[in-house]
Amino acid sequence: MGAYAIAGHLPDEDLVRRCRDGEEDAFSELYCRYRRPVLSTAYRILRDAQEAQDATQEIFLKVHRALPGWEPGRSRLSTWLYRLASNHAVDCWRVQSRRRRSALDGGQAIESSLCLGVPVRMETPHDVLERKETTGRLRHCVDLLPKSQKRVFILRYWHGLRLYEIARREGLHLGTVKSLLSRATQSVRKRLTRGQFERVASPDRG
Repeated sequence: MGAYAIAGHLPDEDLVRRCRDGEEDAFSELYCRYRRPVLSTAYRILRDAQEAQDATQEIFLKVHRALPGWEPGRSRLSTWLYRLASNHAVDCWRVQSRRRRSALDGGQAIESSLCLGVPVRMETPHDVLERKETTGRLRHCVDLLPKSQKRVFILRYWHGLRLYEIARREGLHLGTVKSLLSRATQSVRKRLTRGQFERVASPDRG
C-alpha cells in the first residue's frame, strides 16, 4: 500500500504532522479531504462558482503556509480550516463589493438596472446624501460592537449566512450564535435610534 493510501486513513493530527515534515502526499490528502467543504463555504459567501473555485485555491495556499501555526489542543483542524476559509471568502466578497460600488458610482447603475429589467428611480442629491449618511451610521454602530458580536452580525445580515452555518464556521454552539446576534441587533438598533433622536433634538446651528 502506497504512502498516499496510508495517509487516507490517518487522523487529522497525524496528517498535519506529515505535512509539516514536508510530505507532499500528506498535503494532497488534506486537500482531497477538505476541498469540497471549503469550496462549499466559499460558494455560500461569494455566490459565484468560478470565484469560489479561485478562492478555494487561494485558501489552500494559505492553509499550506499557516499549517505550522495550527495547535491541536485549541481547536479541531476542520474548525480552524473552515474559519480560515470563511475569513478569506469574506475578504474576497468585500473586494467584489467595492468593485461593484465603484462601477455603479461611475454611472453604470442605470444601465445595469435596465439590463436586469429593474425599474429605475432617479435619485435626487438629497436621496444620495441621506442614503450615504444612513449607511455610514449603520457601519459606525456595527464597528462599535464587541468583536464576536460584530462578526456574527456581519455574517448574518451582510452575507446572508444561516445561523447554523455561522455556528459551524465560527466553531460556536448554535445557542451562542443566537445570543450574540440578539445582543448585537439590539445594540445596533438602540444606537441608531439614539442617533436619529439626537439629530432631531439638536438645535440647527447653521
